[in-house]
Amino acid sequence: MQVAPQKTSQQTYRTLFWLFLALITIFRLLLADKFGLGVDESHYLLYSRHLAWGYFDHPPMVAFLAALTTLFGESVFWVRLGPILCSTASLILLRYLVLTLYQDERLAFGSAVLLQMMPYQHLLMVALLPDATLNLFWCGTLLAVWKAIKTGKWSMWILSGLLFGGTLLSKYHGVLLAGCLLGYFITSGNHRFWLQKLQPYIAALIGLAVFMPNILWNSSHDWISYSYQLGQSSGDGVSPTKFLLAIAGQFGVWSPLIFGLLIAAIIVLVRQKKISDADRFIVWTSIPIFIFFCLAGVTGKILPHWTSAGWWTGSIALSLVISGKRSRPNTSAKRWRRWSVAAALTGLVMSTLLYVVLFWPIVAPVYNWARDISVILNRKFPVVEPLKPYETGYDLSNELFGWEQIADGVEAIRTQMPRPEKTFVFCHRFHTTSQLAVYLTPGTAATSLYHKASQYRFWFSAEKHAGWDALFVVDQKRHRKRALRYLPLFAKMDPEPVKIQIFRDDQLSHDLAVYKYYGFKGEYENLN
Repeated sequence: MQVAPQKTSQQTYRTLFWLFLALITIFRLLLADKFGLGVDESHYLLYSRHLAWGYFDHPPMVAFLAALTTLFGESVFWVRLGPILCSTASLILLRYLVLTLYQDERLAFGSAVLLQMMPYQHLLMVALLPDATLNLFWCGTLLAVWKAIKTGKWSMWILSGLLFGGTLLSKYHGVLLAGCLLGYFITSGNHRFWLQKLQPYIAALIGLAVFMPNILWNSSHDWISYSYQLGQSSGDGVSPTKFLLAIAGQFGVWSPLIFGLLIAAIIVLVRQKKISDADRFIVWTSIPIFIFFCLAGVTGKILPHWTSAGWWTGSIALSLVISGKRSRPNTSAKRWRRWSVAAALTGLVMSTLLYVVLFWPIVAPVYNWARDISVILNRKFPVVEPLKPYETGYDLSNELFGWEQIADGVEAIRTQMPRPEKTFVFCHRFHTTSQLAVYLTPGTAATSLYHKASQYRFWFSAEKHAGWDALFVVDQKRHRKRALRYLPLFAKMDPEPVKIQIFRDDQLSHDLAVYKYYGFKGEYENLN
C-alpha cells in the first residue's frame, strides 16, 4: 500500500518537532547550572521564601514555580528547572494550537524553530522570570479559547477562564490577552455572535475569580503593585526618542531580520482579500502586543522583552508566509524563503554571541584592544584622544558569577561583629541585596535601606531591628558618599571599610566595600 506524499510529509515534520524539542530541552537542562543567577532571578527566588498572593512588582506565579522546584534544593539547576519545563510545555501547546488552527505539522515545526532563532528567547526559556509561566498560560488560554469557539463546549470555556486567571497571576500585562481576544471577536464575522452568548463572560468571571487573591492582597497593601506598574508606563512625558528606542529594542532582542519579517508577514496576512478566521486569530493575538508596548514606550519605561507573549502566535504568522501558504507562488515565495534563511542565520549568530557573553568576560578584552589602538593612533594623530583605562564591572556576565564568594566574605565579617546574631546586612538598592541574600546564611536578615519603595519594605521590619548593628555592602566606586548617606540611621559607623575583591580568570570582577554600623535607630522612611 502506497502512503500519500502529504501524509508522509506530515509524519516527517511531526518526528522533527519532537526530536527538536527533546534536543533543545536537553541542551537547556545541561546549560542550566553553568552560570549563576541573574539579579532578577535571585529576586524572584527570594519571593519563594516569602510566599504571598502578590509582591511589589509582580503577581505570585513565579514565586509558586520557584517554591515547587526548590523543594529539592536551591541549587541553580533546581531554580531553573521550572522555567525550562514551562518553555518545553509552551512549545508543545504551540504545536497543538497550530494543528488546531491549520492541521499542519510543518507549520508547527517551523514556528517552534523560529522561536529558537531569537536571541532573547534563549534567556526567557531558561531564566527564572515571570515570562516562563506567562507564556505557558498564554498559549494554553489561546488553545482553549479556539477550541471553545469551534466546539461551543462549556468545558472549554471554563478551562479558558481558569487558564486566563493563571495568565493574570503570572504577569499583569496578561490582561492584554483579553483585549486581543475582544478585538478578534469584534472583527470576526463568523464568531462575533459569541459576544451575545453567556460563555465568554462566564470564562472572564472565572479568570477574575482566579486572580481575585492578588486583588485582595493589593487592596491590603495600598495597591502597591498596580500603582508601580502604572507608574512604569506613565513615565515623565511624551518622548519620540523613547518611542524610537522601544522599536529599536524589538529589533535588538528578537533579531533585526526576524522582527522585520514579522512586520512584513502581518502586512501580507491583513492585506488578503478574504482573511481566514485562523489568520485573523493569530494577527489579533500577536501584533497588538507589539503596538501597545511600543506606544507605551512614548511616555514610560518599557523593556524590550515585555512583548515576548506576542511572539507565540507571531511565529505562526511568520511561518505561514515563509512556507508560501500566504505568499504568491514562484517569485514571492522564493524571496520569502531567502530572507528567512538570512534571518535564521542572523538570529543564530546573535544567540551564539549571547552565550559567549554569558560565559566569557569579553567586554574588557575588547575594550583594552580598542584602547591600544587609540593609543597607537594618538601617536601619529594627536587629535585622536586615547580611551581611558578599563574599569572593572563593565562585563555584564560578571553579575552572574562570584556572589557565593562575596556572601562568604560578608558572613566572615559579620561573625567578627560584637553581636553577630543581631547584625543585619543591607545594600543601596535591591539588585545587590537580592544577589547577596540568596547566598547568605539562612536566617541572616538582608535588606535595602534605599528610600524608594521596594519589595524589601514588606520583608524587613525597621522597628523590630531597632538597636541592631549592620553591614553595608557597596561598590567601591561610590562607597564613601553612600556610606555617609546612611550614617544618620545609626548611632555610629567605622570610618574605614573592609574590602572584598573577587577575581574571575585573573581579572578583577567585583570590587566591594563593607562598612560596619552600630545602633540602628529603627526607621529609614525619611532618608533622602
